[in-house]
Amino acid sequence: MTGPLERRFPISGISLTDLDWQVRLHIYRRFTVDGRPPAYQETALALDIPPEAAREAYHRLHRAHQIFLDTSDDCVRMASPLSAVTTPYAVITNGRRLYANCAWDSLGIPAMLHADAVIESRYTHTGEPASYAVENGRLSGTGVVHFLLPFRRWYEDLVYT
Repeated sequence: MTGPLERRFPISGISLTDLDWQVRLHIYRRFTVDGRPPAYQETALALDIPPEAAREAYHRLHRAHQIFLDTSDDCVRMASPLSAVTTPYAVITNGRRLYANCAWDSLGIPAMLHADAVIESRYTHTGEPASYAVENGRLSGTGVVHFLLPFRRWYEDLVYT
């Protein structure tokens, strides 16, 4: 049974605590301001918690599919729609360049920030530049986006989907 501040995720069976949600919020805030996610040690310092508690929260968030860790070094690789690595989906918004994990996520960044954005990308099959924008909540531009796998299968290999 989960407590009042916990929420169980049916797919993963993971329960997240109030601290986990605070850690997740901190990750997103720093990511959108700094253009990179904070290391768990930075989160521990900012939230005044022991580093191991922050590291454990990162791992719970990862198991609940709330963030995606590079488990070799406990660094956030993705906090959807944001990518910690350079991708072909650069989202320019509020004077910052952020990277999305895919075309779908490139639209999620301006939606999450309630901001206009220009997205610079490339067509995978030709390498030609592609550009589209979100202005006042509306998509403008031309082109086609094709998803090779249905959403339910994206976590089979999230980095390369």
